[in-house]
This record gives sequence, structure tokens and C-alpha cells, in this order.
Amino acid sequence: MRKLLRSILIVSVLSVCLVPLLVYQGSCQDLPKIEVLFSPEQGQEILQRLKDTIQNAEGRVYILIYSFTLDELAQTIIEKHREGLDIKVIMDKGQAGSKVTENLRQTEIPLVLKAGSKGGYMHIKALIADDTVLTGSYNYSKNATYRSDENFLIIRDKDIVEAHLAKFNQLWGEELPAVSPEIKKKQERAPPEITVYITKTGKKYHRLGCRYLRKSCIPISLTEAKRRGYTPCKVCKPPS
Repeated sequence: MRKLLRSILIVSVLSVCLVPLLVYQGSCQDLPKIEVLFSPEQGQEILQRLKDTIQNAEGRVYILIYSFTLDELAQTIIEKHREGLDIKVIMDKGQAGSKVTENLRQTEIPLVLKAGSKGGYMHIKALIADDTVLTGSYNYSKNATYRSDENFLIIRDKDIVEAHLAKFNQLWGEELPAVSPEIKKKQERAPPEITVYITKTGKKYHRLGCRYLRKSCIPISLTEAKRRGYTPCKVCKPPS
């Protein structure tokens, strides 16, 4: 009888210990994937990760940044914009006279300069690229890269991406992009752009909710999808 009671006790203890562990392991795949870097010791790596992320983006790059003075990063953005990538930038209004701001304007990259929502600074530092957010205290400057102590997070998580995207769209909608009157007229005459979705593999574009978007879902304009040679999915039948 004692042996039986002892066996039952051992099984009970193991159940209490192992079940939470199994539940935790089952949810690990849902946890955000996060990398953390620090400048100045990893400043050059941070800059390179930013450039690589922009160069490898397939659907969009949306940027919220307080201070932006790194010419080489601006050039990466300009080159990707010329390839047709959907790029938008929001900077603090204090950057109005900077060289980078002028270069972005001249290449017709949609750009908003604004104060914070309550009259302070637009102090967010975040880059949203497809399914990744790069954020932290790091500004896009030589000082942040090589001198100041800054943190920099690379986050791959759908909910965190969507939260940053919602904030970007809120700030973007509060003001018109800082573009020339000629470009503004052109934009006003253009019909509303249709958004479709592509995957990291394959050459079809889809409607949101298509079963083929389970593993990756990258928004892209219909015009850009066609320009890149994507064709409509025969299952979800997106606009063509």
C-alpha cells in the first residue's frame, strides 16, 4: 500500500511540474523574436542592420525618426525608393533644414515634418519594414552610432508591427507630406492606390485573408506588384 501511495505521489508531483513546462514550450513559437544591440560598441553593426533591412524589404519601409543626419543611410533609402519600394518618412519638424531632409524631398520620397501630438517633439525612433520593427533610443546620426550610449531592438512580431504601423498611420494622417506643389497636384490627380499582398516566395499577389498568406503577408501596391511581374492569385482573385 505504501508503494502504491508513493507512486501516486510521484506521478502527481511530476504532473504539477511538467504540465506548465509543456504549456510554456508550446507557446514559445508565439513569443516575439527580439535582438538587442547597443551603441557605440555595436554602432556600426546597427547602421549596417538598418541598411540591410531597407535593401531586403519587399513591401514597405515606413520610418519614424527624431534626428536623421546619416547621408549613407539616406542614400540607401533613396536607391530603394527608385526601385519602386513603398517608402514614407516622418521626422520631427526640427529637421526641416537638414541636408537629409532636402535630399529626400528632391527624390520625391513622401515626407512629413511635424511636432509631437501634444506640441512636444516627434521623438519616436522606429523603422517598420514588412514584418519587422527596428526601434530604440538610437537616432540616425553619427553621434548615436559612434559616441552615445543607445539601445536598438530588432523585433519580429505581428502584433508589435501592427501597433507601430497604427501609430505611423495616425501621425501620417494628421498632416500632408512635405512635398512640392507640383508633386502634390500629381498625387491629387492620381486614382486611389489599391493594396494587394505578396509572400516572401512565389510570384502571385493576393487579397488579404487568402490562404496562401499564412506564412508571410507583405502589403504592396497593385501597380508595384504588376511592375515587378507578380500575377493575380487564381484562388482569391484579387483586382487586376
